[in-house]
Amino acid sequence: MSGEAVEHVEPRPAATVVLIRPGPDGPEVLLTHRPASMAFAGDMHVFPGGAVDPADADPRLVVRSAVAPREALVRLGGDPAHRLSAEHALALHIAAIRELFEEAGVLLADRLTGGPTDTDRLAAARAALLRGETTLAEVAESLDLRLRTDLLAPISHWTTPPIMPRRFDTRFFVAELPPGAKPTFTTDEVLADRWLTPTAALDAMAAGEIGLWPPTSATLQQLEHVRSFGEVRERLAPGLLVPPRAVVESAEVERIVFGAAGGVPGQTVNCYLVGRRELVVVDPGDPSDEAAEAILTAAERRGGRVAAIAVTHVDPDHAAGAEPLASRLGLRVIVGPGGGRVFSGEVEEAGDGQRIGAGDVELTVVATPGPRPDHVAFLIGAAGQSGRGADGSEPGADVLIGDLVGGRGSRSIFGPPDEAAWEQSVARLAGVHPRRIFPGHGEPLGPEALSAAAGPPGSAGN
Repeated sequence: MSGEAVEHVEPRPAATVVLIRPGPDGPEVLLTHRPASMAFAGDMHVFPGGAVDPADADPRLVVRSAVAPREALVRLGGDPAHRLSAEHALALHIAAIRELFEEAGVLLADRLTGGPTDTDRLAAARAALLRGETTLAEVAESLDLRLRTDLLAPISHWTTPPIMPRRFDTRFFVAELPPGAKPTFTTDEVLADRWLTPTAALDAMAAGEIGLWPPTSATLQQLEHVRSFGEVRERLAPGLLVPPRAVVESAEVERIVFGAAGGVPGQTVNCYLVGRRELVVVDPGDPSDEAAEAILTAAERRGGRVAAIAVTHVDPDHAAGAEPLASRLGLRVIVGPGGGRVFSGEVEEAGDGQRIGAGDVELTVVATPGPRPDHVAFLIGAAGQSGRGADGSEPGADVLIGDLVGGRGSRSIFGPPDEAAWEQSVARLAGVHPRRIFPGHGEPLGPEALSAAAGPPGSAGN
């Protein structure tokens, strides 16, 4: 589906829970398969979740929550723009607990007075909730429950693109499967369920065995190298969201600093628009509506249009917004060799030395493995084809260097780098003698940054 929405559809607030458990090959996540007949995400594998209900804000639930409203807001990263109240932040946590209970039969709660909760009464309460005969507040009062909102670890925020007829403004949470709990499914919204490691799920998508939408596949990437739930809490927790900041670097390059890379509030990334009127967008890592509008506004300000979308590598903090924007504009995403594995839409894998066949300023692909096998850099302009002139006096092209220098995402968990390949990639780009280096994180750098790079950097932010 492509093109702009015919009419504006206001997204409904929603919550999703990534349930994880230990497995022989590392943590596993629960995925459910939705029937093809479903109006939203039909035939897709998804995490349990759904829309926020007005009853999720019942004051009776506030006093039974382990997390207070103000703390719930802080856990989601706060909201300096005052678009999210503390009360609604808690309602999102409560909706996550309710949806997980209704859909999978897993209740994150305990009794205020201690002791176990009768399993038959829990099953009856779940059935009544599904039939719409009761509310979670009534269930909590009758069973004397404390809602363990503190067991939810918020990680990201995704909004369905405006081209979709049904839209959701969704907060993603991670939670551990409680000891002794076993998910059960009683509704016609779930055909089957599977426990898979994130890597196995991504491999299944790449093999065409299961369908995953971008929020699901990006979340699986974010959890692919997680070793424990504690690591999720520590490393992926949202931070304070900052608005997009545009910087015109030259007549051919505009940099937009986004504040929710990978959908994680507080994680920043540089997105670049390269071109004069026919523009190539590189590394749209923020999937929010605000980020997409900033890109389209910049293109309009230049009197041009977006002609192509490319990523230096497919880590979510660089690529999470690529598919939603590509779907909206009817474009495909250009990735490095092997990068198509994590995408469900149209992709083009560009090899070393290939020129991007779009835009009015040349971009040349340079394979730069190290951070990831699919990592590439982009040389800007025709000067990048030969580096220095014959006399060695003229510098070569500017370069979009991704995560090769300048640090990596501040709220991401990465796989082990190939340090030898990383050093070789840095040396290769140093041989191009670039004028300026545009990194994925932080301010532009001079060519000396390549010679100073001694290996894989630590985390950094803009």
